[in-house]
Amino acid sequence: MPDFSPLMDGIDAVVAEIDVHCDCLAQDLLPDDREHIERNLAGGCARGLMLIALHQQLLNIQLDRMVLDQLVEAD
Repeated sequence: MPDFSPLMDGIDAVVAEIDVHCDCLAQDLLPDDREHIERNLAGGCARGLMLIALHQQLLNIQLDRMVLDQLVEAD
């Protein structure tokens, strides 16, 4: 069974980054500050979506492996 801890750590880091940016956007910022944060938030969201996609692929692989194992045991 693969170790999920690095993936989960990455997801936690992305969520924390998004939380920080959203908190910053809620504050009274100058327009230049707000643009900089929004630009960085897009990168954080992209990383988060990539981690979600990787996690989904990993789950698909595990499910396929479980099905194959059950088919082998049934023979």
